[in-house]
Amino acid sequence: MQHKYVINCYDSNDWLFQLDDGIEDSRHFTLPLGEFEKNEMSDTLYHEGGVVPYHQHNKGYETFYIARGSVEAIVRGKRCLLGVGDILHLAPTTPHAFKYLEEGTVWRELFQEIHMVYRAKNKHWINENYEGLYMDPVFRAKYMKNELLREEPVCIQDVDKSELHEVRTHDFGFSVFSFDGIELRHKVGRWECNNVKEIWQAIMQKGVKVGWSMLHSEPELFLVEKGAVKLTVMGEEYIARADSVIDIPPYYPFTIEVLEDDSIIYDLDCSAHMLSMLEDLQSVRKNDPHRIDTPEKLHAFMEKYSCYATEYSYNKNLPAGS
Repeated sequence: MQHKYVINCYDSNDWLFQLDDGIEDSRHFTLPLGEFEKNEMSDTLYHEGGVVPYHQHNKGYETFYIARGSVEAIVRGKRCLLGVGDILHLAPTTPHAFKYLEEGTVWRELFQEIHMVYRAKNKHWINENYEGLYMDPVFRAKYMKNELLREEPVCIQDVDKSELHEVRTHDFGFSVFSFDGIELRHKVGRWECNNVKEIWQAIMQKGVKVGWSMLHSEPELFLVEKGAVKLTVMGEEYIARADSVIDIPPYYPFTIEVLEDDSIIYDLDCSAHMLSMLEDLQSVRKNDPHRIDTPEKLHAFMEKYSCYATEYSYNKNLPAGS
């Protein structure tokens, strides 16, 4: 089967499979990969009033993005309201609970070291065949080996979402870097993902083109939040619009060309040490620019940080409709 490089989150033809138990409707896009079981991605559509009880995972990292609707989240006993565009990143042993406040809330999910798809299939089968068993505390204590079902906090503190370091609002960035035609916001740190990856948000203008060489040995996973891009993989072209996932296997050279101003793309699996590279790049440009004064020198500098984005250009003068 030909690889599906572009996945439309709302087109059932693009899903690997769907599990709908009447309470939550999960659509699975990608499966966990490699030693760290990363890049497992899905959407779960919740009905109004749906609840995930207070619990914590002994292993695994969860990154949630609200694509539609709103969510009341309790994290470490603190309660806040999350809306469209917010990201919630949870490290292992972080207690959390959710209540979905609107019909059709779409909870976009990215997992690492948790193999959630395996658990989702088991949960679906148990709910179909043993009514009420999945939420039984005695059963969950035996079945959910890496999950601890907690007691609901008695004293919940209501806070603004900006007070929770697990929450990343849409305009948040640990660091922000601006280049010609692009602004990069650091959303999730390598220190928060077991030193496996980083997550970045890119606001890009029409005419920006970025290319990766075949040397990238890790998969690449992007989410188009807004706008549109042209994806070229192995000479074949695809268009990825808002609510699309771009899934690139290792060693496949590819380019992304931005087709609309203010397009927003998330790099969900930045295995390069991007923050370190961008900080050091600023220092080198100021203190020793000759170290990177040719494309060959610049590429060698970037490869030191496992960054294989070897092409960058910005054509400001593209005509409308091109």
